[in-house]
Amino acid sequence: MPWLVVVIIASFFANESGLPLLPLPEWLSYLTAALLAVLGISLLALGMKVCPLRVIGGRDRSMLVTKGVYSYVRHPICLSCMLLAFSAAIGFRSSVGLTIAILALIIAYVHASFEERELERRFGRAYREYKSRVGMFVPKRKSTKTTE
Repeated sequence: MPWLVVVIIASFFANESGLPLLPLPEWLSYLTAALLAVLGISLLALGMKVCPLRVIGGRDRSMLVTKGVYSYVRHPICLSCMLLAFSAAIGFRSSVGLTIAILALIIAYVHASFEERELERRFGRAYREYKSRVGMFVPKRKSTKTTE
């Protein structure tokens, strides 16, 4: 969530100081921002519904959550924050905000990669199997193998 706040503040002040805006029509930036925001808020709500706060906060490290939205993406709450950051940058049409959102996405990927190493260590084979079935931020296509 901190990235969202940084993007909003940076976008606002960058726009106020006259830095270049993204070359998007206002209606398109608002529509895109609204769609990303709805998707981001939905993912956040679905992720928090399935995963208890004690797990999200790191107080309970004994639970591997693989149901609900976690059966589609391994890091839905992180993804929701990134979608909301991009929503804010595009809504403000801020090139500075978009740059920060892209940097935040890279940092989130690196952070998630380190977190996954810890999860593999903690949960072993169960996490590796989960990881092979479910994408980090983008759902994996389900294979449609038929047996003859």
